[in-house]
Amino acid sequence: MNLGIGGVAVGGLGIIGSAGLEMKLREEPAPPHPWEKPEENQRGDSANEERAEDHLKPRNPSHQAQPAGPDLPEVPSLRKEHRVVLRKDKFPDPLESMGDIHIRTHQLQDDKTPYFVRTKAGALCFRQGTEVATPKEYSGKSGGAVANGAGAAGQRKPLEVQQQPSIAPKAKARARGNGKRLVKCVCRPGWHGPYCGVPTMVYHSNLPTKERLTPRETPRRVINAINVNHEFDLLHVRFRELAQAVDLFLVCESNFTAYGEKRPLTFLRLLLNGTYDYIRHKILYVFLDHFPEGGRQDGWIADDYLRTFLTHNGMSRVVGARSDDVFVINDADEIPAHEGLLFLKLFDGWTEPFAIHMRKSLYGFFWKQFGSLEVVSGCTVGMFRDVYDGDGIKLRRREYYTMPGFRKYENDTGHILVQWSVGSPFHFAGWHCSWCFTPEGIYFKLVSAQNGDFPRWGDYEDKRDLNYIRDLIRTGGWFDGSLQEYPPVDPKEHMYAPKYMLEHYDRYRYLLENPYNKASRLSEG
Repeated sequence: MNLGIGGVAVGGLGIIGSAGLEMKLREEPAPPHPWEKPEENQRGDSANEERAEDHLKPRNPSHQAQPAGPDLPEVPSLRKEHRVVLRKDKFPDPLESMGDIHIRTHQLQDDKTPYFVRTKAGALCFRQGTEVATPKEYSGKSGGAVANGAGAAGQRKPLEVQQQPSIAPKAKARARGNGKRLVKCVCRPGWHGPYCGVPTMVYHSNLPTKERLTPRETPRRVINAINVNHEFDLLHVRFRELAQAVDLFLVCESNFTAYGEKRPLTFLRLLLNGTYDYIRHKILYVFLDHFPEGGRQDGWIADDYLRTFLTHNGMSRVVGARSDDVFVINDADEIPAHEGLLFLKLFDGWTEPFAIHMRKSLYGFFWKQFGSLEVVSGCTVGMFRDVYDGDGIKLRRREYYTMPGFRKYENDTGHILVQWSVGSPFHFAGWHCSWCFTPEGIYFKLVSAQNGDFPRWGDYEDKRDLNYIRDLIRTGGWFDGSLQEYPPVDPKEHMYAPKYMLEHYDRYRYLLENPYNKASRLSEG
């Protein structure tokens, strides 16, 4: 298959290259339960499964560039005995197997998960954020819930173990009056507020209406829209991080790169071969089968059009969306923390639109950058439709008060629009991992980049050399020769990386530890 990108053939899991398709066969897992830890070694998540990026390598020996830096060691690859090789002629082209997957609609369903419970003392509490005293603690003189931080905290059990679900969340939320004390929930670390449902990233945010937050009787549905190229490891992490909070993922894939060259539909192939069966019931596939006019000359036209098509096509196929449901759009390398989206899903009283403060890193989570990346990422479906015209790029890049429909939306809904940000520069609400690939994945990103964000480093042969790329990862340097300062990091620090990555450390080691750092290699050995 000629991809038109300088002899790169894309192989690996579900990707057809000159050597055919290599994939790992597994049994089909059951969809994850919202309150259970996902089983390890499900399809697409085994430590032994090879990554899609593992074979994004130049395959033509005549095109091998000369080393431009030190001869750095390769990252250890997975053992061949863990692979099953299927020849290309035995696996159909995904376009031939697509059927109607790109035009199907998705009916949103209400989330029936019992997120809140009523305690014996009458308090309404968020299950995940609340602790309950042991029976011994309740037998004391107080006769009720202990104060936050008091008693034998280490002996407390999750509230869900002892309490029954609440059916009417707003009834008797706080018992006050006649001189009686205020009934309170006992919050676990990281959770705040009278219901223990406000995560630290919201508690320390600039939300101006924190005192007016109340639990919803019916959770909102959360829709997360992304464009995908070859960020398949990060895509697995997104699905695992947000499976509980997100009700529908709109995933757009094109058979053109952002530069306008033909490329394989790798995500579609993975979707069809069962790799994402654990989350497929929440995926709506959006297929962009054309390249926008003028996009080759001006790359920003192509960049903007990707998000416009994603949201117009995707949202037109969503059935049953309500105006107060939540719409969130991210780049594939931006992963919101589930606590923030779960808060938006379960509480009334926050304003819109909202941005997300994300921890910034380069090449891997080991090169943490100072500050945070603050990106306007979401709002209600009603605001997205009536103010932003259902266009994702307008939500990302246009101030809401410059949009002609914002005053009418305020008047019709009674909402005063005030933009705020989930998290802060010191309390991250997600992760932005830029250029977080293997060297071969970075090569593919270079040659696929749009023709507008200059300098376009993929146009320079020396920048495409794999040894040069390995040296950038080793030092944290940039393609222009600069070297920035990075703060010290520790994988054990809070919000270092998404929880699922840390729980599957070996699989994601190349992103969690610098693979070309000598100390890191010694620790592996």
